[in-house]
Amino acid sequence: LMEGGRVQKTCCRRCCTATLVVGLFVSVSACVGLGLGWNYINAFVKSYVQSQVALTPDGAGTSQWISSSNPLYAKFTFFCVNNTEQAERGATPIVEEVGPFVYNENRTKFNLFWNQDQTVVRYSLNVTYNFNSILTDPSLDPTKRTCSSINIPLVALVNLVHSVYNKVENSSVSIFIKDMVLGFLDEVLQEAQKYKLFETHTIDELLFGYNNSLLWFVNRTVAQLEEKIPFLHLSVDSHFSLQNRTSVQDPIQIYTGKGNSSLTGQYIMWEGQTTIGGWGSPAARMIDGTDGTIFYPGVTDKKNLTLFVTQIYRSGHVSPNGTSSQQGIPVNHYVIPTDELQNTTLDQGFYSSNVPTGVLNMSCVSPLGAPIFASMPHFLNGDPDYRVNVTGISEPNETSHGSFVDVEPFTGAVVGAARRLQINVLVRNYNASLASGLFWNASGFWNVSGGWLMVPVFWATEEGNITAELANEFKNKVFGVTTGISWAVIGLIILFGCVGVLCLLCLSVHAVRSLKARGTQRQLTINADQSLQHLLDD
Repeated sequence: LMEGGRVQKTCCRRCCTATLVVGLFVSVSACVGLGLGWNYINAFVKSYVQSQVALTPDGAGTSQWISSSNPLYAKFTFFCVNNTEQAERGATPIVEEVGPFVYNENRTKFNLFWNQDQTVVRYSLNVTYNFNSILTDPSLDPTKRTCSSINIPLVALVNLVHSVYNKVENSSVSIFIKDMVLGFLDEVLQEAQKYKLFETHTIDELLFGYNNSLLWFVNRTVAQLEEKIPFLHLSVDSHFSLQNRTSVQDPIQIYTGKGNSSLTGQYIMWEGQTTIGGWGSPAARMIDGTDGTIFYPGVTDKKNLTLFVTQIYRSGHVSPNGTSSQQGIPVNHYVIPTDELQNTTLDQGFYSSNVPTGVLNMSCVSPLGAPIFASMPHFLNGDPDYRVNVTGISEPNETSHGSFVDVEPFTGAVVGAARRLQINVLVRNYNASLASGLFWNASGFWNVSGGWLMVPVFWATEEGNITAELANEFKNKVFGVTTGISWAVIGLIILFGCVGVLCLLCLSVHAVRSLKARGTQRQLTINADQSLQHLLDD
């Protein structure tokens, strides 16, 4: 009996020890899991989101990226000059803002082709603008509303003639070719003197184009010049427009984000180019960033985002400016830094030292080298002289004239944005003496005050915000799934914790029962010993 008791005790001890070890292990694991669980949960969910937002054929957001069902609008507001004759003779231009003219902007990707491992996608992009009469004031019919604006073809040609004249005059080409070219310049200038610095057209013509008679003349003259100089290849389109009603960007190549989510949407090539020619430095010529409609998952509110703006042929940055929400979706709010268009030591390849700060010289990427300058609307963050030199431009403010991007940080999806830009033309007074003896100066064309004038043409807003319907779908797909994953992992941690606690409870009950059994057994042993002692005494 005593030997059997010893064996039973040993088994009990082993069971208690095993139960204790298992219980303690599971309980400690649960505690560690609860302490560190969120980090693992976030890492797991992040990995899941990255696999879903990659722009692969079966990606969760690829169909919306190809053709978004979220409305996108383009709004154009023109600066119409009310004193054209006086301004041409040197008076300060008086402008009136007319607009906005609202258009539906439709962007559809087609001819999509993924490489073998789906890390890169190549595609074409079709962009069209359709007038929205519902969102535009009824009095603003773009086909009927006229506006007097700067004659950009005239300014561009005079600027071009001045540039070519200086190059030819100082070149080592033969006298025959030099006389040919200078004669051509003479003809252009004589024709140009028939035109005014300001012309009146409908908004539709100014925006989407019209056949310009001066450009037609130049085109015809260039054709005649090419017959005499066979190796000369020039092309001048007689149709002038500020914006194409329909355009195709092709080909475009970007990273999908598969395998490296930090590259999601990053440009590799735009319209067959890996760099943009014309800018003054290698850094300025880079095509860097995304198109601004998508960024990498896991963006933070501590780091700038880079995007390539096709309208101005350059890359730029947006900086974090707090947090906000769009239709109940938490977002990081980004804005254009105040120094983005400043003539600083950074990105000098973009800027011209000949004009005050706050504008971007786009003449190097404009047709005919037109002296077009981009700025923020109303010259926001620019030199005050720009507004002083033109009457009718109100004080700018960040809310109405600034740009922003709202990014959902978990996925990198853009759920709200407004990109604003103003187009201006630089007018200078030129003086030059051509070989033919024709002398032309400011009095032959115009006489702007101070020798130069930055004339605003229009400013545009491209904006879109996620709709309530899409926001609900987004929250269900993203937050619903990620929340489910998080709770599943937390549930497992809690389950292990409960198992550990249960093991400890079982151990406790077993220990109590063991103590009671030992007490009973001890009492029986004492009683047996006493009985045996009595028998021996008898």
